[in-house]
Amino acid sequence: MHAAVFVDFENLFLSLKNREELTGQRIRDLCLGILEHLKARLHADKAPMVLGRSYAAFDTYPGMEVAHDLALMGFDPQYVLTGHAGKNSADVQLACDVCRVLYRRPDIDAIVIVSGDRDFIPIARQVLEENRELRVVAIPDSTSGDLRMRVGGERFWNALELIGGTSEARAGGKPTPAIAAPVAAGPVATNGANGANAANAAAAVAGAQAEIEAPQAAAGSGNGNGGRHRAAIVGHIPVTWRTADELPQDVEVNDRLQQCIDLILRSQVRHGSAEVWLSPFLKGPMSQHFSGLVHPERRALVNELRHRGVIRIEERANQYADHPYSVIVLDDGHPMVAAAHERAKRREESK
Repeated sequence: MHAAVFVDFENLFLSLKNREELTGQRIRDLCLGILEHLKARLHADKAPMVLGRSYAAFDTYPGMEVAHDLALMGFDPQYVLTGHAGKNSADVQLACDVCRVLYRRPDIDAIVIVSGDRDFIPIARQVLEENRELRVVAIPDSTSGDLRMRVGGERFWNALELIGGTSEARAGGKPTPAIAAPVAAGPVATNGANGANAANAAAAVAGAQAEIEAPQAAAGSGNGNGGRHRAAIVGHIPVTWRTADELPQDVEVNDRLQQCIDLILRSQVRHGSAEVWLSPFLKGPMSQHFSGLVHPERRALVNELRHRGVIRIEERANQYADHPYSVIVLDDGHPMVAAAHERAKRREESK
């Protein structure tokens, strides 16, 4: 059996955003974690996802920050229009795409809709009438009671139970939701047949999608070499990206780490600031220089530097938006940074 998954991303995000028990957690990361664990549960239920779509206004927050990560996870971003009142057309486009799959993809046996919106009652009815399996994934107290009644309790999956991603949740048992604990620091351990999925979840949940770009206009608020005003630190990103399978090995990894530090130093000079915005750095210099690596491998290199104490990653208050942004801060006293400064000095002297 194969599944197609359709995600109303903004619905999922807003359903989690104002939950008191999630205060202090990164909602975008939780959303991405839910989706990764949903894929793992479908795989465990022998209904792997073969088609994924996500719907949001990807030119506004949070859509603009997660489009890249959703694409890497297999949930291809579908841009939706937003009206003056803030209402978007996600439900209409999602419903059209579900119908297209129903009538053109006989190889897909199950339809999964990630949303609790009442507007999806007609499409849920259509899926059932076409004799396809249906699952609705949503937050119970943010889900339309009419939708739950129409779908049936056995077809409804509680999205909160997927936050923890426990083996019990993937097996369909009664999990212990990890909704009150912050994202754990340190490498993520994986085992068994779901190891690859868990590794990908670690990368996706705490990777570049977790890093928020500051507006270009905020450049003057950074703490540059001239001692300019520095935005308030609102958090430190925990070490969660690093996994053994994502890192190059032995001598090669040390060489690449040194190259990564060199790139950070060049970015400091280019922008005239001791801080380097994380998301643009990953998508720009890292992507161009390490073009032979995939995105999780590039993130793993940055995180290995953090694991070794070469850099810190700090969240900063954003005076231009209601969400923070993240920066890389080098520890100039670290031997690897000192060596990088020496290399830069020798290059300048040789010119």
